[in-house]
Amino acid sequence: MSVTFRLATTADQPRVVAIYNQAIATKGSTADLTPMTVAQRQPWFREFSADHFPLWVIVENDQVVGFVGLEPYSDRVAYAQTAEIALYLASEAQGHHLGGQAVEWAERAGKRLGLTTIISRIFGHNQASRHLFEKHGYEHWGHLPAIADMQGFTADLEVYGKHLTE
Repeated sequence: MSVTFRLATTADQPRVVAIYNQAIATKGSTADLTPMTVAQRQPWFREFSADHFPLWVIVENDQVVGFVGLEPYSDRVAYAQTAEIALYLASEAQGHHLGGQAVEWAERAGKRLGLTTIISRIFGHNQASRHLFEKHGYEHWGHLPAIADMQGFTADLEVYGKHLTE
């Protein structure tokens, strides 16, 4: 199976939101609790720029099956070289080792863009994502206990990070 990454376009926004809404339904990887519309996600889409904090779609067999982005960690100047990774796969694409390819893609691109650090915030109960980032050399940098009210349970948040200069 051929997997490619390309910069997301406006035409990709409905598919990106549909994949994100799948994640909302599982309560495994986002603290949003109700489905979003493309219009509601516009401020998020505007945070990305091809030259510093890009958003890519993951294409497999000519279908968008996920997305990965490097989001600004903070709007404060001292964090300009730090990104938070956003990685979501459509339910039908999970378990196909695309997550690892996406993490590696984002790291290589981050280095080219002058980023020095990538962080990932992962729910404690999301063992698959925690394992993915640990496998790719991310260290556990923090634990925030019972921080998210997921409407039915409370979730811990784990912070993972990696310096790209190593």
